[in-house]
Amino acid sequence: MASQATNERRDRTRQEIKKLIEDRTTVLSQYYHLARSSDVADDDLSTILELLEEFCQELIDYMATGQFELYRRIEEGNERRGNVIQLAEKIMPRINDTTQIAIAFNDLYDDTSGLNEDAIKQLPAHLEKLGEELATRIDLEDQLINTLLATPSKPELVSVSA
Repeated sequence: MASQATNERRDRTRQEIKKLIEDRTTVLSQYYHLARSSDVADDDLSTILELLEEFCQELIDYMATGQFELYRRIEEGNERRGNVIQLAEKIMPRINDTTQIAIAFNDLYDDTSGLNEDAIKQLPAHLEKLGEELATRIDLEDQLINTLLATPSKPELVSVSA
């Protein structure tokens, strides 16, 4: 029975990882198109705004997938594998920083009907900063994913201090 429960948890983890990578791929593709388009002439502003709206929605979906699917179990203390816990303690603060930066970007650009000319002019610089943060997040996520998938099926005993 314990083996079956472990297999079910591992299957769920694999599905969560698959969803995260799918969402990530979508965000990266939209990021590329938006970054390419953000330097074009003003007559293409409607195209940029449309891409920006789509990108913001996918960005928040991607952040939510990581937060509510993959990281929640770790943050709630439900992860039992010592090497996963150790890595998570090291990288989660930085992953959380990237989440906050993505949310700030979304808050600034999500409502394209209220964007002023200055916000549009700053879009390339904001995208560059967000791109750097996404690259950091992806690197950290990959470390966590590799650790989650490489962990042996028998949980490690983690000592608990009194």
